[in-house]
Amino acid sequence: MSNATKQGASVNATDNQDKSLNKKEIEDLKQFLGSSTEYYSQSFKEIIGGEKYKLNLAAALYGPLWAASRNVWVLFWLLLVTDTLACISIARSLWSTEAYPEASAAVGLSVLIVSHLIAGCVANSMYYKLYCKWRVNKGLLIGTSNNRVLKGAALIAAILPVTVYKFSSSQVIEILDTFPTSRKIASSTARSIDAFVEWLTISFEDIFDSITWAIRGMLDFLELLFIGTPWPVMALLLLLLSWKMAGWRVVMFTAAALTYLGVFGFWDKSMSTMALVGASVFICLIIGAPLGVLAAKNPAFNRFLNPILDVMQTMPSFVYLIPAIAFFSIGKPPAVLATVVFAMPPMIRLTALGIQQVNPSVIEAMLAFGASPRQILFKAQLPLAMPSIMAGINQSIMMSLSMVVVAALIGAGGLGYDVLTSLQHLDAGKGLLAGLAIVLCAMILDKIIQGHHSKA
Repeated sequence: MSNATKQGASVNATDNQDKSLNKKEIEDLKQFLGSSTEYYSQSFKEIIGGEKYKLNLAAALYGPLWAASRNVWVLFWLLLVTDTLACISIARSLWSTEAYPEASAAVGLSVLIVSHLIAGCVANSMYYKLYCKWRVNKGLLIGTSNNRVLKGAALIAAILPVTVYKFSSSQVIEILDTFPTSRKIASSTARSIDAFVEWLTISFEDIFDSITWAIRGMLDFLELLFIGTPWPVMALLLLLLSWKMAGWRVVMFTAAALTYLGVFGFWDKSMSTMALVGASVFICLIIGAPLGVLAAKNPAFNRFLNPILDVMQTMPSFVYLIPAIAFFSIGKPPAVLATVVFAMPPMIRLTALGIQQVNPSVIEAMLAFGASPRQILFKAQLPLAMPSIMAGINQSIMMSLSMVVVAALIGAGGLGYDVLTSLQHLDAGKGLLAGLAIVLCAMILDKIIQGHHSKA
């Protein structure tokens, strides 16, 4: 091909790239870039044309500072990590050769240079992706900013020197190895908490005893219902409930699961576990559903309640046993209360979510016909939110069953006790059988509730 032909093809390609950006896009580019408009406009055209990896000298030279100034923070953190690793290798080879004989300054320099070259090659592509996101969301930060450069420099100054010193020095100062504190702080705080819990236990003993009495009465009734009823009658009732709520497939599964519980001797303990779960879920429902409705209706209360629910969901399950034992001693009532605290957050959150997702047009229509807030709640919002509320009940049941083994530590009994004793005596077979029984109980309840939801 002649030189004239090549030049003509090059001109045509350039014209096609210029045509790929209209006036609106050029104005957006100028607004987005702020500086170096011509360079990045040409780079973006090349990226559109398929040339994605072209060296950006500024990005390769300044590295994380360039990424910070252009708001490409993903590249900033990647470069900061590679720069830190490279500096650690160089520092070890210069100052700690005895402690780190394998360290090499050449390796560190190579990592530093290669990482910056790679960053320079991908910088324009990453910047173009940021530009595409900005065109969708004009609220993103754009252009260059001295403020972002200062933030990036401050992060580098705060992270890189200390990290390099920690991993390259043979003798590190104590303040970097251990957090500066005193054991007296923890011990004095623990004593204060113990004194406060003791005061609560003594001052509100009558209230705690009343709660224990009420929960014990509920458990006694449920255990009489589940255990006192002859097992053929209870099995028949469960099968009828499965058929009515979910259909024949769930009936067959329930029959197989109940057969397993009976054959392996878990019937009474599984019914006791069902009683504990039933009491826990009932309390979750009568407390959690109103709180969920209130949270959906009152944004201020929702903001107040969310951090509490976050703590309840993230706190380790064993921690719930501490206040339960402190206020209610040991046995099944404190196990129920610990289970309630563990299983209530999904009930509250999903109830609130269901109420909030009701179509506003439904509420507007009822208001237009003169409906009161109570009528709107009971005749529109709660029925429409019922799928979400049922999901909350289902999650509370599952979380209650997951708590039975932990609750067995304070005398809850049931199937959790068999799993606990199996762990104590390293009896793997018995533990697996009891664990499978807990799973089957959970699956029976889950399939009944989900089947009812599907039919509805």
